[in-house]
Order: sequence, then structure tokens, then C-alpha cells
Amino acid sequence: MPRVMLTVAYDGTDFHGFARQPELRTVQGVLEVGLSRVLVKPVEVFGASRTDAGVHARHQVVHFDLEDDNCVLPIDRLGYALSRQMPSDLAVLSAISPWARFHARHSVRQKTYRYAIRVGRVRDVFTDRFELHVPTQLNVVAMQEAARWLTGRHDFTSFCFAHAQQDSKIRTLDDIRIVRPDETRLLLEVSGKSFLHNMIRIIMGTLLDVGQGRRTSEDMKRILAQRDRRAAGPTAPARGLTLWDIRYDDSSAEASNFTLRWP
Repeated sequence: MPRVMLTVAYDGTDFHGFARQPELRTVQGVLEVGLSRVLVKPVEVFGASRTDAGVHARHQVVHFDLEDDNCVLPIDRLGYALSRQMPSDLAVLSAISPWARFHARHSVRQKTYRYAIRVGRVRDVFTDRFELHVPTQLNVVAMQEAARWLTGRHDFTSFCFAHAQQDSKIRTLDDIRIVRPDETRLLLEVSGKSFLHNMIRIIMGTLLDVGQGRRTSEDMKRILAQRDRRAAGPTAPARGLTLWDIRYDDSSAEASNFTLRWP
């Protein structure tokens, strides 16, 4: 059964997350409706990450299976046809035939999320849908020191939605960085193979507490050890979070070379 791999990007503001939900507008639902129109048959897609409501994606990977080799369109043209079915806040970037046994979620080696903050008295109306506006200055050095406690393998119960369905709260953060490209922007970048429900947004909310002087950088170690959601800071708003990049095994290097396949 032929498998097709799509790369998509979306502004998550008006989506109720990635996963299909009855009567709600979701990324998976919109993609499946579009594909069903193009292929004239029901299609189910599988995503690399189930982004929450309001979370964006610069690089989301999905796959779906064709019932047989007699597709009505070549795969490179299928992506173009699907892109014409998409709304203005969801773009199809590429369509390729992946390697054998590829699975959009199970084959992932690493995901990178980016949380963007606008610092200063005035928000930017042109980027406000994609970043959190913080009107006060932040202690970036303290935030960087606090973030260092989170790298490596830990139990992240304190940084997880209290009613999350995942049985194990142990995750590995390969890298966590806080960078300041200029005086008005602050970026948190977190990389790992998988994350818990709301994990990055709770980490961001706690780091903002540190940056605003409500907690110290040393508090992060204590919060992690407590394994109690009540010990951490608030959940930062979804608007600032973007699924930035997804990487697969080196043996499947062709998948990392995502380029537009049509004009």
C-alpha cells in the first residue's frame, strides 16, 4: 500500500489543535476533507505531533496511505492539488514517497518547538498572533540559568497538565536554549523526541516567573524534584508556541530535505 508523506505549516490561532474532534475545526480534519475531495475517497492522516489549540506549526509532518498504486494523480501533483483545497491558514509545503516503514510519529528522532515573546511596552500587531507580549523587562540570565536544570532525562510531572493521559512522565530534553535576537524579542527553543501535554508552555510560564523575579533560577531544581504540577508556574498562552522542526533518522536523510514541489 503506497504511503505519502506531507509537510504542512499552519497558523494555529483558529484551529482547535491538530487532532480531529467532532464539530470542531482541526488541522487533521481540514487535511482529511481536502484529501478526500482530491482522491474522491475517505482518507485518514497521521501527524508527527498533536499540537494543542492555538499552537502553530512551521514544519509539521503527516502521512496517509493510498489504497493502491492507481492514484488519480502523481504524488508530486497530488500535493499541488491538495494545496488548492487548503484555507489561508494552512499550507501544504511538499508531498513525497517516504522510505519503507516510515511513520510520521513513530519514526521521529527529534522535535524542536520554539516559544516567542515580544518584550516591551508596545505589542507588534503584525506578529501578535505568533508571540506572547510581555510589557516588562525580563532577567534573561536568570531564565537561562533556570533552564539548564531541565536538560537531560527527568520526571517532568511538575511541568505537565495535571490530567494528562500519558502513563510515564519521564522525558528527555536534548537541548533547551533561551536566546535574545534583539532588544524586543526572546525565544525559547526546546528539542527532544517527545513531550508531555502542555509541557513546553508550563516550562515557559515558570521561566517567565523567574524572569520577572517571582522565582529564582535555583527554584527550578526544586520544582522538578517535587513532581507536582502545583509547584510550577502558570501555563503560558498557546499563541507563542510553534512546532519549529522535526527530524528523522540519518538513514532517511531524504526526508529532511523538504522543498516546495510546485510553483
